[in-house]
Amino acid sequence: PKMCKFWAVFLLCGLLTSSQGFVGSASVSARVDKDVLENAITGSLTNGNPLEGLLGGLLGGSGLGGLLGSDGLVGGLLGDNGLADGLLGGDGLVGGILGNNGLVGIVNITLPKINLRFLPGIGLQLNIYTQLLIDGNGAVGGLLQLQVEANITARARLVQDKSGALKLVVEDCKTLLGGINIPAHLCHVLFPIFLLPRPKVPLVEKTLKSVLGNVLPRLLCPVVDTILGVMNSLLGSMTSVLPLGALGDLQFTLSSLPIVSDKSIQLDLNLLLRDAEGNVVEPVQGQLSPVTLLPAAGNGVQLGLSQGVLGAVLGLAQRQGAFNLDISSSAVPNSISLSTSALLSVFPQLAAVLPGSLPLALRVRLSGTPEVALQDGRATATFRATVDVLAHRPGFPLQTLFTLDSDIDLNITPSVSSGKLRTSLAIESVHPTPSLFSSGIDSCLLPLQVSRLEGWVKDVLAAAYVPAINSAMSMGIPLPNILNASFENGQVDVADVRRTLFPAL
Repeated sequence: PKMCKFWAVFLLCGLLTSSQGFVGSASVSARVDKDVLENAITGSLTNGNPLEGLLGGLLGGSGLGGLLGSDGLVGGLLGDNGLADGLLGGDGLVGGILGNNGLVGIVNITLPKINLRFLPGIGLQLNIYTQLLIDGNGAVGGLLQLQVEANITARARLVQDKSGALKLVVEDCKTLLGGINIPAHLCHVLFPIFLLPRPKVPLVEKTLKSVLGNVLPRLLCPVVDTILGVMNSLLGSMTSVLPLGALGDLQFTLSSLPIVSDKSIQLDLNLLLRDAEGNVVEPVQGQLSPVTLLPAAGNGVQLGLSQGVLGAVLGLAQRQGAFNLDISSSAVPNSISLSTSALLSVFPQLAAVLPGSLPLALRVRLSGTPEVALQDGRATATFRATVDVLAHRPGFPLQTLFTLDSDIDLNITPSVSSGKLRTSLAIESVHPTPSLFSSGIDSCLLPLQVSRLEGWVKDVLAAAYVPAINSAMSMGIPLPNILNASFENGQVDVADVRRTLFPAL
């Protein structure tokens, strides 16, 4: 199938009302153009070859046995009331050649060419072109070979069953036969040389077409059922449960019946996130937002993810302590000093309280759920944390020198690989404020000029904390399977639409 351009979207368009989603869910939206659907169907038919299963039915007693036997083509064309009366009837020459015990042995259905037309508000219309090749390999020899062109038109309605599964249901099916390729030697089989005059090939074709036109529709319309089965399987794959590593899992579910326009199908989904114990994780209030897709930028798939999706995953990781970290001097490079000497230039009073240069440690604990913001063409997250600065005196337990309440602002760089949304976080700024001083040394530290510590705290967190939180998020966020569309290595761009972000894959 030809490659298409694919899109993914983060959007923040206001608060999500209760009618727009389920409790504990974040909204996701997708738009699928008909070219993508056609390519997905053709690809599935090519790889899985589900049409092979139809051949047994076509060759069975109610299939070609009926088509070419005494009650079918042979009986109608060449039987008691046919061109050759009893001689060529069901019990005659042709009945023996073409009937149930005759030379019909192989039937091939060529890979159909499929064109779709979307029916707004209803479903779609399938136009299927295929060829049916009938070969004979019986006792008379490989004399029978018919190639029949067929155009199948079917109308399918998009519905949801009681379980909420999305499927297409056939409402009608019509078959129009095209040309029938009849080798000239076939007339010698149907009308032996001792029967003169033999009818010309056009007459045989006309008669065959008439009889086949009465029989083939009931044999070829199952092709539509097979193709719809492929389509329904693709539609159903969007609502599976996907693992989220040790954190839990997530599930995409349909929130409403898809909206069918003349060029595309829009699918509104909810993302339900569960922790490892199966408990539903609620998105942060204020981060819930409906998704409004931008105008299509070309054929392909657009995928919209509200900021609540990323916020809920970050929140789940925070609940499980993934963003809490103890940082020692071994976790930072030599270029960054993690000792009391690094503080002496800012707080020379420490020299009077603490002997010599002592190793320091930072203890980072998140005090709330990370907040995701999509604004000004950027994706950011704010971690509200307490940062304890501790000194390690030999023979004594760690001593807290002071504690900072810090807003850690991080830039999020999204990307896609292996069917997952990946996030790379980098510190933009740290805004510490003092909250607690250790008794005994607080008098020598007051007043605490925390602004002089911002650069040092930022360097330590960038060197040791950011790699740890990126590792915690390395599992990525699985994307829904939108009709087997590959988002592999797609570039994610960000654009503003009414204070929204629009990453494009």
